[in-house]
Amino acid sequence: MGHLRLGHPFFLFLFALLPLLIWARSRKKSSVWMLPFSGRWKGKGEAQSEKAAIVCAYGGLLLAIFALAQPLKEMGIFRIPREGYDIMLVLDLSGSMLAEDYERGGRTVSRFEAVQGVVKSFLDKRVGDRIGLVAFSGRAYTVSPLTFDHRWLDRQIDRLEVGMIEDGTAIGDAVGLALTRLTGKGAAEAGKRKGKFLILLTDGGNNCGTLSPDEAIDLATQKRVPIFTIGAGRLGDAGASLLDPGGQTVGADMTPSDLDEELLRRMAQQTGGRYFRAMDEGTIREAFAAIDAEKKVSFSDHPGRMTEELYPYFLAPALLLWGLALFLARRRLLA
Repeated sequence: MGHLRLGHPFFLFLFALLPLLIWARSRKKSSVWMLPFSGRWKGKGEAQSEKAAIVCAYGGLLLAIFALAQPLKEMGIFRIPREGYDIMLVLDLSGSMLAEDYERGGRTVSRFEAVQGVVKSFLDKRVGDRIGLVAFSGRAYTVSPLTFDHRWLDRQIDRLEVGMIEDGTAIGDAVGLALTRLTGKGAAEAGKRKGKFLILLTDGGNNCGTLSPDEAIDLATQKRVPIFTIGAGRLGDAGASLLDPGGQTVGADMTPSDLDEELLRRMAQQTGGRYFRAMDEGTIREAFAAIDAEKKVSFSDHPGRMTEELYPYFLAPALLLWGLALFLARRRLLA
């Protein structure tokens, strides 16, 4: 449970006016300000509908005053980032990412399954950063442009599947597309940012596409965008499940490793990034943790408070009570 407080407690002084309002209504032939038509009512000997209308009117007034006082529920404390990074994630969805050479909790998992969880954990840590995602295999596609909505991006990552793009490993095209997202018109209009960088995770070597990796490196160097590269998978052959169009396992196969470490290392060195070798899920986490530590977001010294507005829970029933009071008042006059 969060801590409850009032945003404008001085409105509670309006409660002091209620006795004056009750006294004014009790006087014979006195106009009453709470309800239309109620100036014709008597202070005593009212019918049940009249009494119910007054009770509803006063109840609505009490709730409305409390809504004006702005009740809040404090959900927690957060620190406001001074400046954030723009980050593009570039994830390999080629068929070899189904190779099951990683372990989790005593069972084998595919490279892609391991990467999904680590990337989502990385998103949770990058408060204040705009993050986008490019997925690639034989072609490269923008899954998400730069966005602050990490929850939405998290859902897009859940929808990714190996095989949703024609097979292959177009590293050059993927990096080129990510660079356009980092340095294009939308990025320029975002205002001042602390910096930008790109994270490429793949388990293969470039074997297709229109843009060569060297051309992508030159483009990143010109745009001054560091590329952090992560080579996934173990050396040698790895078992991989064969799936039918419905996602059911129908067999198994051996997938050889064709990771081009020399390319990934050169791509990182020439652009000012770093290369990481991820032999298992633990080293993938270590790679993302190292990137997170190196490109840490700067936070302000003054914490902010996350709150939930509760006034609608008081204002809505107040309006309902007033509506009921008006209905009863008109009904009494027409009777």
